Amino acid sequence: MKICPQCHHHFNQQNWHCPACGYTPPSLEGHLSFAPQLAAASEGFDASAFPMLAQLEAKNFWFRGRNRLIIYAIKHYFPQAQTFLEIGCGTGFVLQGIEKNLPHLTCSGSEIFSRGLEFANQRLSKTTLFQMDARKIPFTEEFDIIGAFDVLEHIEQDQDVLGQMYQATKIGGV
Repeated sequence: MKICPQCHHHFNQQNWHCPACGYTPPSLEGHLSFAPQLAAASEGFDASAFPMLAQLEAKNFWFRGRNRLIIYAIKHYFPQAQTFLEIGCGTGFVLQGIEKNLPHLTCSGSEIFSRGLEFANQRLSKTTLFQMDARKIPFTEEFDIIGAFDVLEHIEQDQDVLGQMYQATKIGGV
C-alpha cells in the first residue's frame, strides 16, 4: 500500500495520485521523486563514484559473489516471494542479477541519488525505479522482500531506516 508523502493517506492503486489530497510526487529525470531536495547531494556517499562503480561491479569479486549469495538466498529461502524492493540500488547491479535469475519477481529499486538511477535505468528492463530517502519510505505492507546491500553503514539514522523497511514489508515478509 502506498503512503502519500503530502497527507499520509494510505491507498492502494497503480498510480501515485493520492485520492485524498490529489498530490502526485514530481518526476525527476524520468523517475518519481520522493526526496528531490536530496537527489543531487546527501551525506554518507559521494555520488561521483557511480560511474566508477558501474564499470567495476561486473568484474569485482565482492559484487559478483554478493549477487550470487543474494540470488541463492531468495531462491532457496523465499521461493514464494512475488515482490522485491532494493533500498539504495545504486547502479542497479543487484537488481540486474535478480531480474535475470528470478524473472517471476516484480522488482522495485530506490536510490537517493538521481545519478545512480541513470546507470540503473540502463541496466534494468522491467524494474520500477524511484528516487527516495530510505528514512521516509512511502509504503506500508507492500513488499515480500526488502534488501539494503552496502547501504545502512552510509546512513546515520540506520535504525529509522530499519523501522521504515519493516513498515514497508508485508506480514510474513523479510
